[in-house]
Amino acid sequence: YFYDVGRRGGIEKLNEYAKMFGLGQHTGIETGDAEGTIAGPETSRANNQAWYDGATLYAAIGQENNRFTPLQLAHMTATLVGDGNRWQVHLLHQVEGEDPQPRVSLGQVNLSQENVAAIQEGMLAVTQTGSLAAAFQDLPFQAGAKTGSAQVTGEENANAVLVCFAPYDDPQIALAIVAEQGGSGSALGTVAAQTLSAWAGKAGL
Repeated sequence: YFYDVGRRGGIEKLNEYAKMFGLGQHTGIETGDAEGTIAGPETSRANNQAWYDGATLYAAIGQENNRFTPLQLAHMTATLVGDGNRWQVHLLHQVEGEDPQPRVSLGQVNLSQENVAAIQEGMLAVTQTGSLAAAFQDLPFQAGAKTGSAQVTGEENANAVLVCFAPYDDPQIALAIVAEQGGSGSALGTVAAQTLSAWAGKAGL
């Protein structure tokens, strides 16, 4: 499916959406962060590599020269389930005795509600009947998630990747977990569910 989306859309369209969601860009977090890279002809030229049309298929599944931080993945997920609103990332909401950090908009991604609903339904299926069903079954709410396995040249095991959001009907938290050489993202299901459960307890859900 993802190969076909990449083939139909092309690398320019893929990168257009990647940038709209903040991938391959600094988040502005106070500690500073890596910018990352978005795969494409320009990135390949900068690395003295050849770009070929077939590379679009690998870029479409998040591989090739794509390099994103866990924070960028969480930020992307929050934007997707947050009506396309991109907000400035902060480590701290408020210091006692001071005003809360102001919410700073980084822009609005205009998304088709029909398309977003389809993506969210697919992410819900992952936690209800898919590879994360066992790990997520005891949560006090439904959640949506997507797993991944990011292959790294020269490494036997892929990096395990998981993004999720909750609650499904009223998203309030987005989470990204990456385990280097962790294999499959589904192996991170228990950690993700435990994190969401701890958050729910603090949030009174």
